[in-house]
Amino acid sequence: MVTLLRPKTYFRPVSGPCRHLETPLPETASSPAPVTVVIETRGQIPEAAHQLVRTGIGELDHGAGLLIRQARIRLTHLGDRSLRHPAVVQGNLDIGGIPVRVQTAAHSVQEAVHLLCERLRERLARLLRTDGSYRGLVGAPRESPRWRTADRDIGGRIRITRRKTVELRRETADEAAFRMDAMDYDCHLFSDADTGQDSMVFRSGPTGYSLAQLSVRSGPPRRRNLPITVRPRPAPHLTPGRAAAQLDRTGLPFLFFADTTTHPVRTAALYERFDGHYGLLLARPRPVG
Repeated sequence: MVTLLRPKTYFRPVSGPCRHLETPLPETASSPAPVTVVIETRGQIPEAAHQLVRTGIGELDHGAGLLIRQARIRLTHLGDRSLRHPAVVQGNLDIGGIPVRVQTAAHSVQEAVHLLCERLRERLARLLRTDGSYRGLVGAPRESPRWRTADRDIGGRIRITRRKTVELRRETADEAAFRMDAMDYDCHLFSDADTGQDSMVFRSGPTGYSLAQLSVRSGPPRRRNLPITVRPRPAPHLTPGRAAAQLDRTGLPFLFFADTTTHPVRTAALYERFDGHYGLLLARPRPVG
């Protein structure tokens, strides 16, 4: 592609612990306007990492043949030496109206940026080759990252540091798997369009993807093109504290459960955050009537 406009770089100061760097990428013959990349930084970030991001996103825009409307990249370096991968990079892109998210972690920020670009390139390639059945959109199953070091003393130090109430989308299991993959989540809560059950799709099992349900009385979902293993047991009834204790014992990256501290009982998921602590997702109560 022919470069028509040389990108400009400027800083926009903001309040808070991070700064933003906005960089319009080169305008191309197939793109009527430059793509704007917003870079947020937290912690000690080398200046070379900014150039890596600008170059990597620019190559994606040229190589994929897709219109990248916007890219927001967050570069984080944590000071906690107990973490295996203190450098975390998260990218959120708008690709022709489809939200795409990727998060990577590594020992250095530069290494995490390289991993981010590789994963984004794979994601864009899958978007190009989809056949409409979602088989081309979901990627190869991967292991969830382990943020804590093996010898970290978690007794009394790990806590729930983020709580978020989410609106569960009504979608099929295939659609939920696609959304999980596009947003680079390890698990995704949703309301199953076939069974009406609050459910969670996640990466696990012999087929690479598994489905857990709040209740199994409605049976497994009928519309499934993807090979998804349906767990035969309902979600356990736990308090968030007991769910955290179970994650501590098992070392699992997340846990799907029914929160017994809410009335009525609500669907919840506890997951391990990049800082080594836990985050809690709680389904928004359904409207009455």
